[in-house]
Amino acid sequence: MLAPVAAAGWVVLALTDLGVRIALFRAQRTQGMVSVLWALLFGLFLWAGAKVIGVSQLRSILFGLVGGVAIGLVVYLRGAALDDPAVAQPGAYHRRLLARRRTGRAPRTQYQTRPGRTRELDQARIEIARGELGEALRPLEEAERVAVAQRKLDELLEVREIAGVIAARSWGHTKEAAERLAAKVDDQIQTFPAEALAAVGIQKEPSHEELAARFAEKQLEAPAAARPPVTTPELTRARIALDSGAFRTALFHLDEARRVSVAQRKLDELVEVHALAEVVAERSEGRTHAASERLIGKVEAGVRSFAPAS
Repeated sequence: MLAPVAAAGWVVLALTDLGVRIALFRAQRTQGMVSVLWALLFGLFLWAGAKVIGVSQLRSILFGLVGGVAIGLVVYLRGAALDDPAVAQPGAYHRRLLARRRTGRAPRTQYQTRPGRTRELDQARIEIARGELGEALRPLEEAERVAVAQRKLDELLEVREIAGVIAARSWGHTKEAAERLAAKVDDQIQTFPAEALAAVGIQKEPSHEELAARFAEKQLEAPAAARPPVTTPELTRARIALDSGAFRTALFHLDEARRVSVAQRKLDELVEVHALAEVVAERSEGRTHAASERLIGKVEAGVRSFAPAS
């Protein structure tokens, strides 16, 4: 007799979970919203089930309220899934809340920082120690702007380190914002002189314009007859496909030639791959043009793997 009731309950729970996932997209799927929706839907299910079996209106309403609040509290404390990140595991929010209250009750000392150091960096570290990863991003972004404006490489590297810590410990919007900040800092670091980057163990990557000039200079240094012979067969096949107008086939062979050139450390052939890929980009359009642009980017990344003298 209980089998149909259990089956109906399982179906309702599955539909409730599906409804919660559909109603709350990734951007709005916070722990609080998920628990509230579970409380409402499960409470309605309990109220409707009690009405069906003949329970009075008052008792069915109370039963739905108590059951809905209970399931909402369980979902909120337990987490929406067992594989949630650490920040969404049971009691994480309450531990952060208690830590913040203990910090508020503790005797406050006057804020001190080293002369010339950006104050927002220390504020970001304090927020991380409290468990407020989202709050730590605000002073960290301000510290990034100050470090870029004042050309402080050491503080910019510290911003990058803290952003990586936040990205590793957070999830959702906070994780995405920390990753965007880290990528922005990486771009800003490359604007410093090569000598300053080498002093801290970072190799400066050439820009797109520098790579294009390097390719042009490499091709002008020696005439075609004086260049070393091409030994990668994929380059020959790419030229044949390019002459016949088969741009996709040419891109396939050029990508294979790029891998061989990087693996065998053949910079001359890598330069040839870059030149042929630019020809494909000029003559093609749509997806083929986009694929040729991506291949050019891969070739430039392969050039960066060579020694600086190259």
